Amino acid sequence: MSAPFLLTWLAGTLLPLGALWLVYRLALRGERCFGYNRAFLLLAPVLAATLPLLPRPALPLWLNSPAVAVAASKTGVAVLLPTVAVGRVADAEADWSVWVWLGALYLAGVALGLGRVAWQAGRLWLLARRLPREVRPGYVLARTGGRLLTSSFGQVVFWDETAALTPAEAAAVLAHEVAHVQQRHTLDVLWLEAWRAVLWPNPFAHLLLPALRLTHELLADRVAAPETGATAYPTLLARLAARQLGAPAYSALLQPFTFSFTLTRIAMLQNQNPVRRWKQWLVLPALGGLFFLGSHAALAQVGPAPMDATRKAIKEDIKRKIRLAEREDSMRTGGKFEPGTTQQVNIAYGNKPGQDVVTITRVPIPPITPQPVTRSGHKVYTFVEQMPQLAGGGGQLAIMQAVQGKISYPKAAPGEVLPNGRVFAGFVVDTDGTVQDVKIVKSLSPALDAAVLAAVRQLPRFEPGRQGGLPVAVAYTLPVEFKAKP
Repeated sequence: MSAPFLLTWLAGTLLPLGALWLVYRLALRGERCFGYNRAFLLLAPVLAATLPLLPRPALPLWLNSPAVAVAASKTGVAVLLPTVAVGRVADAEADWSVWVWLGALYLAGVALGLGRVAWQAGRLWLLARRLPREVRPGYVLARTGGRLLTSSFGQVVFWDETAALTPAEAAAVLAHEVAHVQQRHTLDVLWLEAWRAVLWPNPFAHLLLPALRLTHELLADRVAAPETGATAYPTLLARLAARQLGAPAYSALLQPFTFSFTLTRIAMLQNQNPVRRWKQWLVLPALGGLFFLGSHAALAQVGPAPMDATRKAIKEDIKRKIRLAEREDSMRTGGKFEPGTTQQVNIAYGNKPGQDVVTITRVPIPPITPQPVTRSGHKVYTFVEQMPQLAGGGGQLAIMQAVQGKISYPKAAPGEVLPNGRVFAGFVVDTDGTVQDVKIVKSLSPALDAAVLAAVRQLPRFEPGRQGGLPVAVAYTLPVEFKAKP
């Protein structure tokens, strides 16, 4: 995996993860659907990491019309790919080193984050083995003697027996921590810690874990509250949080009873409003919008919208006036036209007098450009419903990167100075996915032209473009910029 691709993917996770975080923060956080919120927060980084890797969405069926396909003869151009930048060896190494350093910095951050999580988990594992332990059904009770607050990690409940708790309060606190163990909340924390390390440049990745920890506490509170009663448990929360405020935390991986957001936990315990289920469905339009937003506005390439009844009536009226004007002109000229000329109909149509006039003039006939075809006889298009793709997708950026990986700055002949500038190469992806008709559209120098042609000819087989479900040939133009060191 190349450094540019890795960093481009990382940047692509910013918008999806930010949108998912806003859905949670604005719609789901205040609802008592704690199990749903837990699953939502655990899946959010997976969705954010997957969306940038998905191929462009296909056009809807109602857009599958001939207006979507643009033949090369109508435009005289091909699809313009991103520019490939090529420098001398020293320049290329310098440009590449920037990506290498950025990629190395990112990977160092990932290693540091994962190492921190592993170190904290190892400390807790060693601590649990050194403390006096008591194996109980479903969990292990480790007595801390006041060295660690009551908390949980994995299957271990760290119990501070020095805390001044009544038997009922102790039962509630223990039930709370056992709920963490039985619901496997430590695995959730480790999962999001790993994703936070992988997505560490993304600021939203650091907001998911506190939200998940709050959700864990609310799930455990729901289990423990009946042990003391509807009013006694919130009082216990407030008292212990105030008494142990500022106590040092041994590890961020622990699930302490006196976790933050105490006021939020008390408010949620007293909240008896029914869950508004419609908020849980907001994730679908959010993901759908992000999915189609990443399609590079492909849907904007369609033809004009269907005309309404008024526009249809105007069109029919214009056709009628054209037929009348052609008939009158034919009667004047005897139906003959001068060589090298053709009819041009000029129309001024409107609601004011004199605007609905149709005139016919004669203009020179432009030369007819033959329809481009491949060597196999297939018509060449410049835009179709489903554009050609390299294996693995990636769109135009992947094509540009494939050429960039094959091209190098040529050596100049003795006494020759290679110029700076751009070479434009054209090629066609045929119906079988092969690259055909490779040529130079705009030349710069023979040596630079040859380097571009050699690189384009090494492109692998494509997944061919499709129009109406059938494979078609598509033309591309690739600009390659050569930059010599002064």
